[in-house]
Order: sequence, then structure tokens, then C-alpha cells
Amino acid sequence: MEVADMHGAKRRVFKNAPRSLREQWLATAAFGDRPYFIYNDETTTYADAHRMVNSLAAWLTDRGIGKGDRVAIGMRNYPEWAIAFFAVESIGAIVVSLNAWWIADELKYAFTDSNTRAAIIDGERLERISPDLQQECGIESIVVAHGEARPGTTAWADAVGNMNATMPAVDIDPNDDATILYTSGTTGFPKGAIGSHRNYITNTWNARFGVALAAKMMDAPVIPNIAPPSTSLSTFPFFHIAGLCGLINQTAFGGTIVTQYKWDATEGLRLIEKHKVSSMGGVPTVVRSLLEHPDRDKYDLSSLASIGQGGAPASPDTIARIGKDFAGKVAPGNGYGLTETTAGCIGIAGAAYLQRMDSIGLPVVGTDVKIADDNGNELPRGQIGELWISGPNNVRGYWNKPEATASAFVDGWFRSGDAGFMDEEGYLYVVDRIKDMVLRGGENVYCVEV
Repeated sequence: MEVADMHGAKRRVFKNAPRSLREQWLATAAFGDRPYFIYNDETTTYADAHRMVNSLAAWLTDRGIGKGDRVAIGMRNYPEWAIAFFAVESIGAIVVSLNAWWIADELKYAFTDSNTRAAIIDGERLERISPDLQQECGIESIVVAHGEARPGTTAWADAVGNMNATMPAVDIDPNDDATILYTSGTTGFPKGAIGSHRNYITNTWNARFGVALAAKMMDAPVIPNIAPPSTSLSTFPFFHIAGLCGLINQTAFGGTIVTQYKWDATEGLRLIEKHKVSSMGGVPTVVRSLLEHPDRDKYDLSSLASIGQGGAPASPDTIARIGKDFAGKVAPGNGYGLTETTAGCIGIAGAAYLQRMDSIGLPVVGTDVKIADDNGNELPRGQIGELWISGPNNVRGYWNKPEATASAFVDGWFRSGDAGFMDEEGYLYVVDRIKDMVLRGGENVYCVEV
């Protein structure tokens, strides 16, 4: 580790890590004909992906899109999502991730708030973006995958058709903006969290460090960095921070990514068996649908080594069932993170998880966590307060929202809005949202206590 400056704050970061997502992506060219993406049982290799990324990057550059410009991506978990992402990041532009559930008004807000210049979308999203909306939002170029391009837009095949294209040159600093991901809110329009290249590189290397640490603790015979590449079934949408980080990390490791049009447990079981999926993650309802499937025993799931959960609290019954049904062959895991912390910044897995099923775990490398009062003063172990997080995983703030940024990011710390406590061993627990707390008789009362 070494100390680096991140937007005026000193952070502990990984030494010798790639400087940018571009640099990390370019390194994956070494994986050549290794399977990269499997969708509808059709395989895209790393070599295929690099040719398309180069072509799309050149196509965007030829249209004046470059460093700092915003390019929106909106589609299902297609291979084209990954191609578009790494093409945009490789020219120093900023990805604006569009929630696939958004209707026209929400898309309009994201386009205008971010001043999007180009969009790479699927046919479903195109139906929600009328020509008038495109003109009103000032979107200069639209590329359409998995759908028919209309006049004024470009078909995917035409944008990635130059198989002789080379990657345009650009210098990207680790602290340069990489993404704008809009966080869902209960009132008003969402806020765009601004993620940097270093934020994502930190997440990737924390994942790599976690694999090495787990192997060390288990006295594994295979060193993680030369272990066979994994195959992951991705169920989190790529527009979500968990899905995006999963995509980036699996790519960096030379792994294979398997996706579906939408989650279907029966199809998930078939994919695990056919493609020898070794890891998967999802919200607890996805995991339960797999565990409780009536035909589960008809499929060979012996390749599975890891099942992770996030996005919502996991029930102890689900955790225990993973341990029981897979006879210790699958390591259950849980994590905690937000868009503002670039996904997981706290985690727990294996035996520690089975012993503390209600814990979210310990902070990852380089991350500091404290339980604090309203003024940021650290509280004693066991006392409930707000979870504050500091580290190279924290985004720099919200796009065009200085007041919201100042409220949530205080002296290098991010205020999560979650109420929790830390036990004597340093394990963290979340009990409620701060806004759901009730002040009664001078005492804070949380829903979990009622």
C-alpha cells in the first residue's frame, strides 16, 4: 500500500495497481481466445471483445466524443453493455449508467442533468427515447443494440464493424471521473454519484486481495493469481453498482461472465451445469429461488464454489441452507456497500459468516469505518450510531449537487445514513436507517427495537 492524494484527501491505495480502467482493460488482451461473455449460449472471446471495443472507441472519437464527455449506457445485461463500457472508459469519457426501469421522464432527467452527448442503448430503451426527446436533450449520437436503429441513430454492427481500428491515445489520471450512477431516492429525482477510475481499481484489487487472503486462511494448494479463471453467473443488473463492479472485477481476472435476459431460476440451474459456473451472487430472493427450486437436485451444481448475497438483508435460514445443502463445498458470503462507496467496502464470508449471520463483516483493506453521533464523534463499541466510511472507495460527490455533497461527505468521511454498531471484535452490524429512527423521551428508538 502507499498514500495517494484523492481530491484533497490522503488515502491508502494499492501500490503498482493500474492507473485507470483503460489500463486494466488493455491488459486483458492477453486472455485472447479465452471465453469472456456467454449470452444465449453464444460466446464472445476476449479477442472478439477487444476488436469491438477498439472499433467503438474509434467511432466515438471520430464523432468528437472524448475525455470528460458523458456517454449514457442503457440496456439489459447483454455483452454489448460490457463492450460499450470499456470503450467509453478507454477514451476517458464518463459513463452515465441508465436504470433499465426508467421511463421517458427519468431518462430525460439523467440526460439533461449529466449533459449526455451520446447514448448506447438497446431497442427497449430506444422506444422510450423519442426523436423529440433526443433533440431536446441534445444527444448527438445514439447507437442501438438488440433492436432496429431508426433514422438519426446508428446500428450496433456499424459502430463496431471496423475490425482494424486501433485504440485512440489518451492520458487518464487515477482521479479522473469514470462514471455517474444515479442513486434511487424516496423523494425527488436521484443524485448522480461520481465514481473515479481509482474507485473502481480499488474495488477490483480489494476483490483480488480477498481471494488471496481466503486462500491463505484455507491453506489452499493453488495460488489465486495462477488459479484457473472462474465463470460467474451475473444476476445483478450492470447499471447497479454491485453488477458493474462484478463485471469489472471478473473481466480484470480473465474470467467468464454468464448472463440471462432476465432472472429465471430454472435457466440459472441449466447455465450453472452447462457452463460450470463457479460463482454467483444476487439479492437474497434470487439466491432463495435457486435453493428452493423443486428440480434443483436434477442439475449438477458441483462447480459452484461461492454464493454471495447483497442488496438486501439475507435471512439466517438462507445462509444456513447454503452451508447445509452444499456440505461445506460452497462458501456463503455477504457484503455491505453503497453506490457512494463503489459497492462492497465491508464484507464477511465462510466460517466467520456462519458464526455471525447478522453481521455485515469487517472493512476491506484501506477503508476506515466508525460508528458516530450526529457530529461525527466516534461512539463506544456496542452503541448504536451512524455508519461513517472513509477510504479510496468513496466517490467524490454528487453531480451538480453541491449541497447534497456537502451534507453526505464530511471531512473525508461518507455518512451512510445507516444505523448500526461495532462489536468488541470489530465486526459491524446494521440495524436500521437513520431516517427511520424515532426520538422518544430523549432516547433514540430504532424499528428493530419495536
